Amino acid sequence: MTLAVTRTRLCVFARAPVLGGVKRRLAAELGDAAALAAHIQLTEDTLERLAGVEGLDTELWLAGEADTHVRRWLGAWRLRLRQQQGSDLGQRMANALERCHADGFYGLVVGGDCPPVDAAYVRQAAEALAEADVVLGPALDGGYGLVGTRQPLPQIFLDIPWGTNAVLQATLERIEDAKLSVRLLKPIWDVDTASDWRFYLQYRQR
Repeated sequence: MTLAVTRTRLCVFARAPVLGGVKRRLAAELGDAAALAAHIQLTEDTLERLAGVEGLDTELWLAGEADTHVRRWLGAWRLRLRQQQGSDLGQRMANALERCHADGFYGLVVGGDCPPVDAAYVRQAAEALAEADVVLGPALDGGYGLVGTRQPLPQIFLDIPWGTNAVLQATLERIEDAKLSVRLLKPIWDVDTASDWRFYLQYRQR
């Protein structure tokens, strides 16, 4: 186990499982109840893959209020709970990473709906921070499902068109403007639509 891994904190981002408040694109196709069930399944599968990665300090960063599902997650995977703070996704990620650095860790943030992000992937990301200022897990839809930094870098999250296919490119431009080094990992995919969800159900049976 490398020093970079043992000094890295993993922040798993998730929304509180509230009917009508999660997976809006999926809900538009399958309905609120199905979207909520998918969200819970995706989050639990993510925690199962990542909460026990040896050497990593792992926390659940929640948007919204903890309910019985969240409390069960905390107990089952022995996680600390943190509240996401900020007016947009960029501010929330920047704040989480700043907390990691203040506590003496490198920081990684991952979403709860990116099935290819497994233990090996996050270890690779942590090891990349031994040499790069920023590590990104590019998503096939033009965003990213993982971001990590060695130090607070709020500037890489400013004026990003969140929710579009230009997120990754805009972020890389901020990194270049700041003259920072970056490591790009293997591209990954996430679950946003009904077709994504059907693919995921087949994927998890492999």
